[in-house]
Parts: sequence; C-alpha cells; structure tokens
Amino acid sequence: MKTLSFLSLTTTALAAALSPPVAPPADCKFGTYRCTTPNTGIEICNVLNKWELVGPCPSGTACENLAQNGFTLPFCTSSATTKQPAVAPRNGRPGQSPGERCTEPGRYDCFGPYAVQVCNVQGVLEFVGSCPQKSHCEYLGGLPFCVESV
Repeated sequence: MKTLSFLSLTTTALAAALSPPVAPPADCKFGTYRCTTPNTGIEICNVLNKWELVGPCPSGTACENLAQNGFTLPFCTSSATTKQPAVAPRNGRPGQSPGERCTEPGRYDCFGPYAVQVCNVQGVLEFVGSCPQKSHCEYLGGLPFCVESV
C-alpha cells in the first residue's frame, strides 16, 4: 500500500512540474482609466497591465466618472470652478499646449507624440503624463492612449 501511495504522489508531483506555468491574471486592461480609492486622483492601466497614478486631483476637486465620447472616464471635478486667464499660444507649435485655454473640460488629447494632456475643470490644458519608453501617444476610438511603438 505504501508503494502505491508513493507512486501516486510521485506521478502527481511529476505532472505538476511538467505543466506550463500559468500567468498571473492582469490587474487591469491596458489603456483604461479609473478614479483612485478614495476619489483623490486618476489612474491608468500601463503597458504592464498594472494601475499607475496619472496624477492627483487639484485641491478642492474629486475624481468622478463622467461620459466622454461614448465612454465613461474619470475626471477631477468641483462644484465651483474658477476661471484662469488665457495663456498666450506658443509660436511654431501646432495644436495647444498645457497651460492654454480649452473648451471641453475632461477631454483628453495627445500632447505631441509622447505625452497626454487633459482639459481641466477650470478650462485650462493640464499635463497628465509622459508615455513610457518604447511607446507613443495615439488615438484609439477617439481617445488618446500610450501604445507600444513597433
């Protein structure tokens, strides 16, 4: 009886050793955004499928999920918005840059080929973050994402 138990245990151990390793489940889907817990900032799922802080919400605001281009996305919102003066546009650079006025609070855009910016609740473009190395900003379904450079 001991020999049979030993053979059964040996066979089970050998089968487990020869099985291919199972990859751990991903924490999130690359390119998705969410509010932090508590709602004090915004996170993005990075190229490693791990949540990464995009940035904290400005003082007096909290993260809230709002509709944007047919998607639900997190935005830093407040009940009382203060207007900031417009910043003069930069010469020779196409498009708008962080610090300039914008008209769609909560709208995310590529800032050049390697970063993302958002129109904040005050109607001013705010730098969100740079894309990781070996990636670039590209629009997918109308939204900017850092995608792997080929």
